[in-house]
Amino acid sequence: MIHFTKQDKDVENKIKILINKINYYDQLYYNKNVQEISDYEYDLLRESLKELEKKYPHLIQSDSPSKRVGTAISNEFKTFKHNSPMLSLNNGYKEEQVESFFEKCKKLFDNFEILAETKVDGLSASLIYEKHKLVRALTRGDGIQGEDITKNIIFVDYVKQKLPSDFPESLEIRGEVFMPKKAFIELNKERNKNNKPIFSTARNAAAGSIRQLDPEITKFRKLSFFGYTLISKNEYFGKTLQDSRNILLNHNFALNMPVALCTNVKDMISFYNYINGVRSELEYDIDGIVYKVNSYKQQKIMGCTSRFPKWALAHKFPAEEVNTEITDVKFQVGRTGSITPVAILKEVVVGGVKISRATLHNQDEIKRLNSNIGDTVMLQRAGDVIPKIVGVCKSIKNKNKIKINFPSKCPSCGQKLFNTDNEVALRCLNLDFCKEQIILRISHFVSRQALNIEGLGEKQIRFLKEKGFIENIDDIFLLKKKQDLNIINLYKYSGWGDKSIQNLFKSIEKSSTVPFDKFIYSLGIRHVGKELSITLSNIFKNLEDFIFTFSESDNKKIPECEGLGKIIISSLNSYFKNPRCLKLVNNLKELLNIKYNSKFLQGTYNNKKIVITGSFKNFSRNEIEIKLRSQGGKIVNSVSKNTDFLIVGNDPGSKLNKARAMNINIERLDFVNKLMKD
Repeated sequence: MIHFTKQDKDVENKIKILINKINYYDQLYYNKNVQEISDYEYDLLRESLKELEKKYPHLIQSDSPSKRVGTAISNEFKTFKHNSPMLSLNNGYKEEQVESFFEKCKKLFDNFEILAETKVDGLSASLIYEKHKLVRALTRGDGIQGEDITKNIIFVDYVKQKLPSDFPESLEIRGEVFMPKKAFIELNKERNKNNKPIFSTARNAAAGSIRQLDPEITKFRKLSFFGYTLISKNEYFGKTLQDSRNILLNHNFALNMPVALCTNVKDMISFYNYINGVRSELEYDIDGIVYKVNSYKQQKIMGCTSRFPKWALAHKFPAEEVNTEITDVKFQVGRTGSITPVAILKEVVVGGVKISRATLHNQDEIKRLNSNIGDTVMLQRAGDVIPKIVGVCKSIKNKNKIKINFPSKCPSCGQKLFNTDNEVALRCLNLDFCKEQIILRISHFVSRQALNIEGLGEKQIRFLKEKGFIENIDDIFLLKKKQDLNIINLYKYSGWGDKSIQNLFKSIEKSSTVPFDKFIYSLGIRHVGKELSITLSNIFKNLEDFIFTFSESDNKKIPECEGLGKIIISSLNSYFKNPRCLKLVNNLKELLNIKYNSKFLQGTYNNKKIVITGSFKNFSRNEIEIKLRSQGGKIVNSVSKNTDFLIVGNDPGSKLNKARAMNINIERLDFVNKLMKD
């Protein structure tokens, strides 16, 4: 019997928090082409998880990201299994890590070469040829299976649909799809001109372009492909990586240049430093140098872990930094009233992108930096993603600098600002009448993750609000009626053509049928995110019950639920006890067709607390959870005396031993197969 100490429970909680964060960023990066944190910050999360799992192996979770490559695959594309796993690379940031990698190679081989090449910041892809013809192209996906992008890959430069006869009949070419810097700048100019959101990085643009359902979009995005490995019948074609590169080069494939063959650490670091110095001159984005053992035979001896090959290391570049001056500070009002200081900067180019603004986060951050208007600051585009002020250049003095003073009143509505819940941020509590909060709440309501009303972004909402065509969220669903009755006339305004107006009305009509969880999330209630919205939609059978529960004063009637703590309950209470919010929700109830979880209402597992451990061959964890929730089940993360049963898959974690010790019912793969079949 395994006994869990208080320390074990604390560590397990830390592990779960890290897993949730990594899974969240993986979903954004791999499936939505969005990068919220730098590569360095992400790798720190991975490293922290790895250290905890190494120290406490009995607490390793079955869904740990350390057991996989990439993330769950989007259901928008067909998927196919890779001929052999398509792994990611182990990352390093310090010279000591490069030395350690070299020493491991040295222990195994008397003579070996390291091929050092630029790490292209793009999307890994596999091209499959049969009888010299391209038959399939896949993304890396989760490393085991990838998404089918064949229809799109044919529009990528340097991808050949037919190979010469001197190649093997069956061949796989692995490489990187990327967007050159020039194409990236042109694409963003075009998107900005057409009032579309711009891509933050060329990598995001490439990923978004190759994973299009409409190949015609890919066709005009000017993507390119660099090949780096040839595989024939699960064996490498050639004896070395350099052989593969020469074969590709001789047949007019494009390759990432330059490369270096190194026989010592000094040469490896020299190449790294040289490329870091000239990276801005390259025609494509890179984020480091990849060191690979050149010999395929030696690679095979070194082998792989479940996530990365032991014969390679990605030596990442530090985030690019430039100096610029803070010329002013503006204070932005957020959707929930938080006030954020934004530094207005002398425009500079960082990582190929023009930067003229950067957040200062809050009062504490301004004090920490000791920043003022007129200061020269060090600006870092962390991981080439988010502009971040990392310090003040104290050596550059400015006698005319001005202290940054936080406002005492809201920049939008003029109401007094407050600190709430002991948080750092100042907040405007004028929920009902603060114009900026209303605009941002409407923008949230129509966003892709909420009701997903296409053609209605923040810019259009500001216009409609300024003209008095809408006052709040519910007015969106009255726009067509007002247009038909000539109460408003959108046609007379620039940017509102007949086609765009009709498409907008169609999108509004389409979005008027909405699942209950998305409806809850779309309201933009403070602290209520997507996951909690799903949970709430599975607790309350309809909107009336939901409103009644949180508009009542007696919190004892609120059901116990994971993630529903005092702060969130207080936030829900405040929202539904506000007459204007209550009126808005009731109006929306009449205007929308809210779809409730009908299976949940009379589900087989109504109110059963279920824990899942292990992996499943034919179904993802998410698919199983959705099915159980649809039948009333409540998915919880840890085994306790309140757990009704545990579902066990392959490679279960410590939860299985804990369930056995507590005599909790255990269900296995046959249960899952029956559940998913019904």
